[in-house]
Amino acid sequence: MTPRPQSRPRLYLLFLAFCIIPGLSVIAAIPWLKTQPDNLVFLLTGIAAAITILASLALAILHDRSMGEWERSNSRFSVFWGDAIGTSLVGLLLAVPVFRDWVVSIVTAFSGTANIDAQSVILAFVGGFITVVMARVLCMALISIGWTFWKSRPAREV
Repeated sequence: MTPRPQSRPRLYLLFLAFCIIPGLSVIAAIPWLKTQPDNLVFLLTGIAAAITILASLALAILHDRSMGEWERSNSRFSVFWGDAIGTSLVGLLLAVPVFRDWVVSIVTAFSGTANIDAQSVILAFVGGFITVVMARVLCMALISIGWTFWKSRPAREV
């Protein structure tokens, strides 16, 4: 059963809230989470991640159902190339010593110690994963905008 047309914007907003609020809640709770046992931290952040992923999938399905062929073509193109460029960009940046030093300084600042331990390594892997995902999303968005401008340009006269 398809939701009524008036309820779609509310459904979009609900799923968008479920995409944003869990992550912001984890970030806001970092001072409290630092004092909790690791198992509780992993449980709570895992729940927040699962809610965010499920809500984003539901939002993607709703959005895909409302797209036309032109938008789907844009989506396929931008996802393919944005994924490849965003992933490659993070790999290339990790090869630059200045960027690596910056990443290590961030991990050291978050860990609060000069010596890197297992918890800091986990934090670095999570930060790296978040960086790759954000770079992919940013590249997909930029390529989608570029594709839209390119395909929307007026036809040339021969």
